Amino acid sequence: MFVEKDTKIDEVAATLLLRIHQGQYVSGQRLPSEREFAEEFGVSRVTVRAALLRLQSDNIIDIIPRGGAFVRSSSTKVVIGPHNPTIAKGLELKRAGSFIRAMQAQGHQTLVRFIEPSSIIPAGDEIGEKMETNPDTKVLRRYRVHLVNRVPYRILDSYYLASLLGGLLGQDEGYVPLFRWLREHTGLRAAKAFEKMNVRMPSSEEATLLNISRSQPVVDMDRWVWAHDDTLFEYTHIIANAALHEYTYSYDIDEEASK
Repeated sequence: MFVEKDTKIDEVAATLLLRIHQGQYVSGQRLPSEREFAEEFGVSRVTVRAALLRLQSDNIIDIIPRGGAFVRSSSTKVVIGPHNPTIAKGLELKRAGSFIRAMQAQGHQTLVRFIEPSSIIPAGDEIGEKMETNPDTKVLRRYRVHLVNRVPYRILDSYYLASLLGGLLGQDEGYVPLFRWLREHTGLRAAKAFEKMNVRMPSSEEATLLNISRSQPVVDMDRWVWAHDDTLFEYTHIIANAALHEYTYSYDIDEEASK
């Protein structure tokens, strides 16, 4: 009986698929180049390309012209902000601003992983300027990653006035609703936020923390939050995987804008 042997294309495709399933290549990661695979497997680049095209047809990877091949993400894009424009009016800040609560409401498993233990430090020149305070002012720094269904979604480097939120030091384990804690322990209520965003390519450290390629865009966001007495108590720098986020906003429009 004649049994047809696997072709080189079959072998390369099967090996790459096994590596993806075993986690050697993970969601969003850029695969080595065709040339590197050709040298590793001792085959032509035509063979490698055919194997990659097969994996793409099976929805395992995405091939971006002049960008390379990437492991396809099975993660779901999340919506930050009101999902429906008709319910956006009057949405409370504490609801609109809680990433963890929004993800849990959508049925996702969430986890906060601290990159460094939280600490109370002097604000310094840069953070002091951003928080409109003296460089010697003590702030609580919390540097962490938000994971959704075990996939890193965004990095947060947050600074809070230690005079108000220093009591959160040592509470890195578990999820502590920040605005609720502020209200219950200080009587202050979060009332206003301002965000500034742009899209760029990640740094090497950011790509590593988010488990993405250096050629995959991120959303770079600065966020400031004030209490109802106009105290600026939080500044946060957020780096989010752009492929996994959709930001929605509502705002009032001055009647002069329509003239």
